[in-house]
Amino acid sequence: MKKIMIVVLFLIVPFLASQAQLKERDNLLGGTIGFWTYHNSPTFGVNYENEVTQAGIGTIGVGGLLRFSSYKNDYYNDNNSNLFIGAQGNFNFNEIGSGKFVPFLGLVLGFYSSSPGNDFESKNSGLWLSGQGGMRYFFSENVAGVVRIGFGSFNFNALELGVDFKF
Repeated sequence: MKKIMIVVLFLIVPFLASQAQLKERDNLLGGTIGFWTYHNSPTFGVNYENEVTQAGIGTIGVGGLLRFSSYKNDYYNDNNSNLFIGAQGNFNFNEIGSGKFVPFLGLVLGFYSSSPGNDFESKNSGLWLSGQGGMRYFFSENVAGVVRIGFGSFNFNALELGVDFKF
């Protein structure tokens, strides 16, 4: 029983003594490299997020994002490109442990456009809705590594790695 109490104390104390990494009015800007599972193609992206307000154990951030992907269509033997432009809203859980580790959950609403390289396949476009989750780890006060997983319409299910800069 004593061992269990000691383990519980070691787990609780860091949460009570945490320092929030993200605060109201902070801005995050960064790039990502990802993998889109639908076409087995890499994605390249840019993210911006402004921390609008403190909300309990976290901050609410809003911003925008841009994603680009290109892949070869083996059936038609041509190249296709895809562009995703959207607005994002995230809840950042920034009061965990020392504050360096910041998990987040959010939603993305945007526009998707696909440009095929042949006349046989029609161009696809439309509204794009996605849920996302991930985590940031702050290596310093202003630089964080990011892992993001997105699940959305147009089969845009992606795993992304990147770097965010806080200013």
